[in-house]
Amino acid sequence: MKTRFVLFVLIVCVLTIIWISYLFSVQLLDPHNFKDVVNLRLHPAKIIIPAYRGKIFDSQNELLVSSTKYYQLDIDKATILQKTENAKATLRQAATIIARNSNLERNIIEEKLFTASSNSVYIDDEFSESQISDIQAEFQKEKIPGLVKSFSKIKRSYPKGRLAARLLGMVKEKKTGDRDSNNNSIYTQEGICGLEATYNRELSGEYGWKEVIRDAKNNRFPALFLHEKPPQNGYSLHLTIDNRFQEILEENLLKGLQEYKAKHAIGIIMQPQSGKIIAMAGIAASDTTKAAAQLRAMPNLPVAFMFEPGSSLKPITALLALEKKLYTPTQKIDCRKYVMENRTITDDHNYDKLTLRNIIAYSSNVGISRTVEKIGAKALYNRLIAMGFGHKSGSNLFGEESGIFRKLSDWQGFSLHSISFGQEIAVTALQLANGYCTLVNGGKVMRPYIVEKITDEQQNIIQHNSPKVLRTISEPAALDTLKSFLQSVVDYGTATGAKLPHITIGGKTGTAEKIISGQAGYSEEKYTSVFAGFFPVKEPQYVMVIVFDEADYDSYAYYASMSSVPTFKEVLLDIDRLNDINITAKAKLNETEYIKMPDLIGLSKQQAIEKLQKKNIHYHLRELATAGQVMNQFPKKGVLFEANKKVIVILDTKKQKHKQEYSYDSQMPDLRGLSIKKALARANQAKVKLVIKGRGQVVEQSIAPGNKTKFGEKCQITAQ
Repeated sequence: MKTRFVLFVLIVCVLTIIWISYLFSVQLLDPHNFKDVVNLRLHPAKIIIPAYRGKIFDSQNELLVSSTKYYQLDIDKATILQKTENAKATLRQAATIIARNSNLERNIIEEKLFTASSNSVYIDDEFSESQISDIQAEFQKEKIPGLVKSFSKIKRSYPKGRLAARLLGMVKEKKTGDRDSNNNSIYTQEGICGLEATYNRELSGEYGWKEVIRDAKNNRFPALFLHEKPPQNGYSLHLTIDNRFQEILEENLLKGLQEYKAKHAIGIIMQPQSGKIIAMAGIAASDTTKAAAQLRAMPNLPVAFMFEPGSSLKPITALLALEKKLYTPTQKIDCRKYVMENRTITDDHNYDKLTLRNIIAYSSNVGISRTVEKIGAKALYNRLIAMGFGHKSGSNLFGEESGIFRKLSDWQGFSLHSISFGQEIAVTALQLANGYCTLVNGGKVMRPYIVEKITDEQQNIIQHNSPKVLRTISEPAALDTLKSFLQSVVDYGTATGAKLPHITIGGKTGTAEKIISGQAGYSEEKYTSVFAGFFPVKEPQYVMVIVFDEADYDSYAYYASMSSVPTFKEVLLDIDRLNDINITAKAKLNETEYIKMPDLIGLSKQQAIEKLQKKNIHYHLRELATAGQVMNQFPKKGVLFEANKKVIVILDTKKQKHKQEYSYDSQMPDLRGLSIKKALARANQAKVKLVIKGRGQVVEQSIAPGNKTKFGEKCQITAQ
C-alpha cells in the first residue's frame, strides 16, 4: 500500500513538473506561435482605407476629371467545396452571376474556377463599386459562400475624353509606407504633370483606417471598442477654363495644324481685366496618333514651348514712343532700307515714310528700329521686364518656362533693334497673351490664374482665387492710342484676314524666323507664325494668341496672315455663336453679305486684279517677285467671305522662295595685344562670342582679323 502511494506521488510529481515545464515553455518560448493567435483575437489590426482623389470642374461646373474605385474579386473555392452539396453547380452559378454583372465572359470565369489549383481563385481586379454591390446581393440571395472582395485601385476618369489632356495632366499609382493587416501597402495617387501635379497636395486627400478583430478562423467580429478614422477625400478644383471655349480652340488648332502642315499649334484665351485663363491648348502634329493617356503625360505647350515672338512685340516699342511723345500723329518716319555699319534692315515691301500708326499696321522693321533708337535700350529692357518677359508669370502651372531674355549688360551691338521686332528674345504663349492683356486693360500686369476656387466634399470653399494686379505700367492716353493702332492692323494692315463686320478686333501679327539649333543665324524655311489679338476693341473682353510652329513654307502658310490670323478668326466666329456670349458691336452675323472666292492660282498680276475688280472684291497684293504669278490666295477658291473684307493674293515665281533677309555679317576685329576685358568689349561690338584660354594679353585668335563673321559666331582666343 505504502509502495503504491509513493509511486502514485512520484507519478503525480513528474506529471506536475512536465505540465509546469510545458506551461512555462508555452508562456515564454511560444513554440506553437500562440502569441500571434492571441494578438489576432485580442489586439485590433488596422485596415487602410484609401481616399478618393479630388474632382476637377470647369467654369460651367462641367466635370472634367473624377475618380472611380475598383475592387479585386476572389472566390474561396475551398469554402464552396465544404459548404455546398453540389460544388460544381455552385461554381457554375457563381460564374454566371459574376459575368452577368461585369464585362467578363462566363466561360473564362468557369475555366479559372475549375482549373485553379489553389483554394483562393483570382477573378479580376477591375470591378466597380456598383458591380461589386450587385454581385454581393445575388450571392447572398442564392446563398453562395466564398466571395472575397478587396480594394484594388482608384482610376481617374475623364468625361470629356481628350479635352484639355495636356493641361489636366496625369497621375501615377503608388503603393508605399506601412502595410495593413492584409499585407497591402498604402495606396496613393500622385500627380506627375499638368494640373494634377500643380495641385497634387490639394487633390490627394488623406487615407483613413479602421480597427478589426478576428477569431481563430480569421473571421471578423464586431466590437464596440474598435476605433475608426474615415478617409478625407481630396479637395475639388473649379477652373476658370470654359469647356466650350476649350473645345472650340482645340478643334480649330487641329484643323489649322493639318491644313498648314505645322509642327505645333498653340492657342490661349484670357480675360484681360482679371487674368483668368479661359482656354489653353497645345497640339503637336503627332498627337492624332497618340492615346489620351499619352497626351496627358506630355508638356503643356502654351507654358512650355518657347519661341521668338517676331513683330508681335513691336507694340511695346510703339507704346514707349507714345508715352514719350516722340512723334505727332501725322509725323512720318523714314522706313527706307536702313544700312548701318555692319547690318542692313529691310522690310517685305519698300516703304518711303510711314506714321507710327502705319509702322505698326504694316509691320515695318525699319520704322520700329529707328523708333527704338530714340527710346533707348534701358527703357525697352525695363518695360519688357515689367510686363513679365524673362520670368515666370506666377500662374503656378506645371512645366512653365520663364522664356529667354538676356540681361541688359549682355546685349550686343544690334540687340536693341533685334529685340524691338521680336528677335533675341524667347517667350511662351502665356507670357505673350498676358502682355497683351496689359496693353488693353489699362496697363495692369495681372497674375494669370486658372483655378477659380478649391472646395471640399460639402462644397465649402477652402480657397478662392481673385484677380491680382502685380504692377501698373503706362498711362491711359497712350494705351488707348495703341489700341487704335492695333485695330488698324486688322482694318487695313497685315491682319485683314481677321476682320469682321460686327466685331471690332485689334492685334498684331508676327512671322519670326527660327534659329537653327546648334548653329549661328536663322533658318531660311522655318518660321513661327503668331497672331496676338483682342476683341472688342473699345472694352476688350478677351485676348487670344494663336501660334503655328513651322507652318508650310511652300504654300506661304508660314506667314502669320495666312495661318494664325484665319485660325484666330474661326475661333472668334465659333465663340460668337455661343448663346450667352455677347461680343457683337452693332451688325448681326446673319445680316452679313458674303462673296465666293474665285480661283486666282496661276494668273498674272493684271489678270488677278481684273477678276477681283469684276466681283468688287477688295484685295491686298503681296508681290514677292516682279512679273510673278499668283502662287497662293486667302481665302481659298470657293470659300465664302464677308463682302467688305480684304483678300490676300501672293505673287511669286515658281522657283523663287521668299525669305525676309537681315544682314548679320560683320568683320572680325584684331584682338591681338589687347587685354581680355578690351577684347571682350571689341568682340561684343562685332557680335562675336569669345572662348578664352589663359590670362593676360591676347596673343592668338582662331578667326583671322578682317574675316567675315556671323551673328553669335564663336572665336577662341589665347592670352598670356
